[in-house]
Amino acid sequence: MEKYVREEIKKLTAYEVINKDFTIKLDANEGVEWIKGLNRYPLDKSDTLRRELAKQLGKDKDEIVLGNGSSELIELAMKAYLEAGETVVSFSPTFSMYQIFTIIHKGNYEEYPLDDKKKLNIEGFIDFIQEKKAKLVIISNPNNPTGLFIPREEIKKILTSVDAMVILDEAYIEFTNEPKMDFTKEFKNMLVLRTFSKAMGLAGIRLGYMIADKESIGYINRVRSPYNVNALTQEMGLKALNDQESTNKNSEMIKKEREKMKIFLQEQDLKAFPSEANFLFFQAPKAVFDALENKGVLIRSFSGKLEGYYRLTIGTPQENDSVRKIIEEVQHATS
Repeated sequence: MEKYVREEIKKLTAYEVINKDFTIKLDANEGVEWIKGLNRYPLDKSDTLRRELAKQLGKDKDEIVLGNGSSELIELAMKAYLEAGETVVSFSPTFSMYQIFTIIHKGNYEEYPLDDKKKLNIEGFIDFIQEKKAKLVIISNPNNPTGLFIPREEIKKILTSVDAMVILDEAYIEFTNEPKMDFTKEFKNMLVLRTFSKAMGLAGIRLGYMIADKESIGYINRVRSPYNVNALTQEMGLKALNDQESTNKNSEMIKKEREKMKIFLQEQDLKAFPSEANFLFFQAPKAVFDALENKGVLIRSFSGKLEGYYRLTIGTPQENDSVRKIIEEVQHATS
């Protein structure tokens, strides 16, 4: 949306890669082939992958840009929209990289606390955004690390109430019971981020995508590096899109295991938060964390204001059984 774009970016011409048919290609200073096809640069805008993704989402391909994980896309949004000294607002606790990226790009990061770390006061959050005169608002939904899901109607209320670009980070959306829909046609001040890392189980290929109005995608492409998604990642991403059955099967398994783990943690007198993601946020004595670590089981621990809180990713049924056994043993020993 042009209203919020940095003045320098409005005047910037995007680096364009022109694809042409050829018999001999000597225009890009590429090396000589020794592993089939990998001496060539990948498709600059991941066109084949982008077309398939657009088809599955019911979008135009020019409403999508792909990135080296969602993290790159967050940074691209800041490069396009954030001037030094302008404010980025999110709530807390949330994904710590929002603050880090803001600082890197010389912005001012402000956070609004969740009520009891569980609920977002929408009216209060809107007032906070307006008070801070935010240029960018970032909403992790479902939220990392708490698992909170903000209903679509409340997201719409934020979009209609604030004078800012709103980034909706939906990295965990497949683990909710909500349909994968967005409001980017209705709201030009909206950027939606999703990833292949979570439900598709492809964190190793580093692939994310942004959905937005064509004009906004155009500005993002002005600040995007050429060939930002490598050829092997594009190939694996396309393979994943053509196997939605596996993704859906894994997502359903995780949702069932998440509920089972939540009930178990509550039975063990450990405060587990409601979650719509592939993890559970819970409060526990450090002895629980230590027992898991001593058995080689890694979970995320937090410090500072979140001291004593932990985030447990939902694994396979066998992995989850092992976690339950260790926690049960330590809780029994200390009771």
